[in-house]
Amino acid sequence: MMVHTEENLIMTKAILAWKGYNKKVVNEANNIKNNINKAVDMKFPSNMPVLFFTTQEDQVTEDGKNNVTFYETQLTNYSASKIVTLQGHHYLHWTRYKEMSKEVNEFIESLAGD
Repeated sequence: MMVHTEENLIMTKAILAWKGYNKKVVNEANNIKNNINKAVDMKFPSNMPVLFFTTQEDQVTEDGKNNVTFYETQLTNYSASKIVTLQGHHYLHWTRYKEMSKEVNEFIESLAGD
């Protein structure tokens, strides 16, 4: 298991910044609205267990929405489905991998009895 030290994170961010502005990334950014419109009505099947991880952000839009309220609209009715909020930035898997691993293992174990 790779441990992300502060030095690793700084190096990774530098590499991403260096490599992040290629034709594919620019094309994706230029088409983001179109891609969102294609996916806006997509839903997971109601009998599919879903586990979301998101940041604990205090930012709320003018209509009272945030990360959690968005994911709540995507959550399925499956009893094990849930949203896990963690302190951190967008790349939670870099800094909160231990908590995420624990949550994933518990999620999978909860499905074993189904």
